[in-house]
Amino acid sequence: MPQGPSLDDFVLLKRLALGAMSEVFLAEVKGAVGPDRLVALKRMRPEVAGDEAWVRQFLDEAHLSTLLNHPFLARLRTFGQQDGLLFLVFEYVHGLTLAQLLEARRTAGLGPMPWAHAARIALSVAECLGYLHALQGREGQPLGLVHRDIHPGNIMIADTGAVKLLDFGIARRSGRLTETQPGRVKARLEYAAPEQLREAPLDGRTDVHGLALTLHELLSGVQPLRRDTPLRTMEAVLKDVPRGLGAVRPAVPEALQRLVTAALAKEPARRPSLLEVRTSLDQALRDGAPLVGLPELAGLVAPWLPGSGRLPWSQEHPRENATVTRTADVSRPPANTKR
Repeated sequence: MPQGPSLDDFVLLKRLALGAMSEVFLAEVKGAVGPDRLVALKRMRPEVAGDEAWVRQFLDEAHLSTLLNHPFLARLRTFGQQDGLLFLVFEYVHGLTLAQLLEARRTAGLGPMPWAHAARIALSVAECLGYLHALQGREGQPLGLVHRDIHPGNIMIADTGAVKLLDFGIARRSGRLTETQPGRVKARLEYAAPEQLREAPLDGRTDVHGLALTLHELLSGVQPLRRDTPLRTMEAVLKDVPRGLGAVRPAVPEALQRLVTAALAKEPARRPSLLEVRTSLDQALRDGAPLVGLPELAGLVAPWLPGSGRLPWSQEHPRENATVTRTADVSRPPANTKR
């Protein structure tokens, strides 16, 4: 790895996320002034620094992040290592993940998200995924990139209303240093696509499934495939069709309901393409939806952000375990599991 900055160049202010491989901190660049003095520093956890597989996965994320340049992605500023600990430094996005926003709305008794806001967020994520799926390497070779971990904890709404897709720690692409081991699923289990559990080939329609699950949760307020045990959650991912949105949110346009149902098909070939998803979302927003742009999305998160500071949560409302991708190590699902 080329020589880069030192961890001594940063002051760690608050831990924002904790995962199996790494932890993310709100940090300040020593000697810097202005908003850019704050960064999100993702550091490998010391206990896994000697594990070759984890190191390669972290390097995969670093190498991929240097290729990414899109307004809906958090920008990588620099990366380096010190005392055997690899770290990445991203722009700091002041806002809430969709998981945090849904939790805040539930606590306040506000219920699911307004459908037009949810559709606008999903359209932004779909546009970002279109960029990722078409991304080429420095020599023009297709990367075959699949995020494969789309869920509300990996999508953020900034205080400006900007939508940001986060965390490429487990993204699949050609030429990566590490491959998923048989019998392991690198994703939040309740947001995994059936082909991930079957160890079948993955492509862009895997991300379509994750986006549809996220949109379903934004509109219904529940995780449609989460069950009380990991085994039952696996069974639900493989077999269960989530309850139709019309039963819980009749106000959601029928075309949007049909889109979510189609995108949750168990067989990838039966799902709409990402372009079809974008087209349907755009049409739904054109057909009589209230205006939803950056100011409206900013207003969605503003009630739960500090008014004067730059910290994402006050001391009275810590969120130490948010914005994290966890790896679910699960056995291969049995061929014939009865419920």
